[in-house]
Amino acid sequence: YVNIAFSYVEISIPTRLSGTMKFLKADLYASDSITAKPVILIQTPYNKALYRLTGQINKSLSSIYDTANYNYVILDWRGFYANKFQDTSGYNRGLDGYDVVEWISNQKWCNGKIGTWGGSALGQIQFLTAQENPPHLICAAPFIKDFKTKYEDYYYGGDFRKEHCESLEKLGLGNTPLILANPIKNNVWKFVENQNKSAEKINIPMFLCTGWFDHFPSDVIRAFEDLQTKSAPSVKGKHKMIIGPWLHSGIDNLQQGEMEYPEAVGEAARFGKYFLDFYLLNRPNNWENYPVLSYYEINGNWKFASNWSDIKREKDTLYLNEQYRLTEYPPFPKMSPIEQFPDTINYNPLNPSPTMGGSRFNPTNKDLPVGPIDISKTVENRNDILVYTSDTLNSDYIINGKTNIELFFKSNREDSDFSVRLCDVFPDGKSYILTQGIKRARFRETTTIEKLLVPNELSSITVELSDLSYKFQKDHRIRIDISSSNYPMFDLNLNNGKEMYKAGDTLSATNLIYRTNSNASKVIFSIPINISSVINTEVNDDILIFPNPASNELNISNLIPISKIQIFDIEGNEIKNEFKVNANFINVNLQNYVNGIYYIKYSNPKGTFIKKFVISK
Repeated sequence: YVNIAFSYVEISIPTRLSGTMKFLKADLYASDSITAKPVILIQTPYNKALYRLTGQINKSLSSIYDTANYNYVILDWRGFYANKFQDTSGYNRGLDGYDVVEWISNQKWCNGKIGTWGGSALGQIQFLTAQENPPHLICAAPFIKDFKTKYEDYYYGGDFRKEHCESLEKLGLGNTPLILANPIKNNVWKFVENQNKSAEKINIPMFLCTGWFDHFPSDVIRAFEDLQTKSAPSVKGKHKMIIGPWLHSGIDNLQQGEMEYPEAVGEAARFGKYFLDFYLLNRPNNWENYPVLSYYEINGNWKFASNWSDIKREKDTLYLNEQYRLTEYPPFPKMSPIEQFPDTINYNPLNPSPTMGGSRFNPTNKDLPVGPIDISKTVENRNDILVYTSDTLNSDYIINGKTNIELFFKSNREDSDFSVRLCDVFPDGKSYILTQGIKRARFRETTTIEKLLVPNELSSITVELSDLSYKFQKDHRIRIDISSSNYPMFDLNLNNGKEMYKAGDTLSATNLIYRTNSNASKVIFSIPINISSVINTEVNDDILIFPNPASNELNISNLIPISKIQIFDIEGNEIKNEFKVNANFINVNLQNYVNGIYYIKYSNPKGTFIKKFVISK
């Protein structure tokens, strides 16, 4: 068959599966069917016939479509499209992958080297195939996918990922009734997770990719670090990863939601091509010296690291304060009569806060707004949401890692949800959603046990947001939106405290957020430590530290109320210490410190300050 710029032929590939239909249909794309070349295998549940369209080939394979150097095999999964009638329930598709790889390796148009490519479900099948260790599989590039299947894939903070799971069901990739039958992280989920073959089974180099606006960037990062530490010793140091400012369905694109990131266009495909060329063509393109981890700091630049966990970070806290402000200092007792009253969320499940933008997944609606979009007029102007905003930033503020929102609350119901959105407020007032999270109150302690609320009793809950590298720019503001729903991304809490995901009484809830000195609701950011900036930003505030140089102890005096104190060594590593508070000063025990230069970082209502001291014993 010929279609303008390329040609293909449908082939039948034998597999080990017994029965009358042992063959799987695939398409071979080749400049000719005689010349032996490396083969790139793509296994898809999304219809191989779509690749026969020139536009789809260009969109899906981008810069890796190179028939001068490669042949391509695109295969429908067992049970899908051309192989629809060959489904066998519960069969390990990784075995199909093994059989297909080994059959290809024996064809005259293959030189014995095979690599795999693709994202999401196409990434999952690569992990399954690689874990079977077919001898002729040389490398794999699974994008936007973790190799584990687990409870958290379907429940976020104990709340059903409604839109995501129902979308998977429509694609033939999910089982919503089974998922909803197990809303607690029980032994069923433990069994499912234990069935995942782990990183120890991987013995080929892999190139992973995800995006900050993807569904599960933190899971893909964890998968990569598992590969780095647990895969076969021969390949531990050969895996690489790239993280861009991308949506799940927008890898390498310029447009992400309402934002554009020209510095990241085509980078995943470019890196992927170098990866494939290095391992399949033996091309001397310096791939072995490329950074292990390349990630894009949104509104900043590309950054590089050996892995995500090795980046030096500290915690920085912003507090929910009076007049719906986010501040560096906590509320103080009797600071203001207004401060003593909690803020109220009135949540009616029959009129929930709508999902707008963010990392939602609904491929059946191509016009659905996703990613970083302005939600100031669609979400934040409603009367069922609390909007806390920082002052205008007088310098850039960078977050790097996970964000936790710790809330003290009361509810008049036995159960409810707490939903959080993190936004960047531009100078023109538009508020762009960056990421979101939710936690169901009955799972506030653990998702393995339900613990209902005592109505009107003070409780606490933590909502975790996914990893993110983002620069809030000068003259922008940081915003946290808190509501009790984000629908249909997450299912609705009926607030009745009864069995979940069953029809029942739908009750409105009044949820109170507290922000007193003793119950300070807060946002805890992970921020990168830049020791050079620490050294250069030392400020002479009113506090005194003595003696300096110190030997066995250090005293800090002339304090006004301080939100926190931290100590760092010269390399930016935080030194954990319990501070002894006396009447007029704080005492720091230095018995376990070694000689050297250290920095005290402290915050108060005036701002954040750094002071240097020396230990000499």
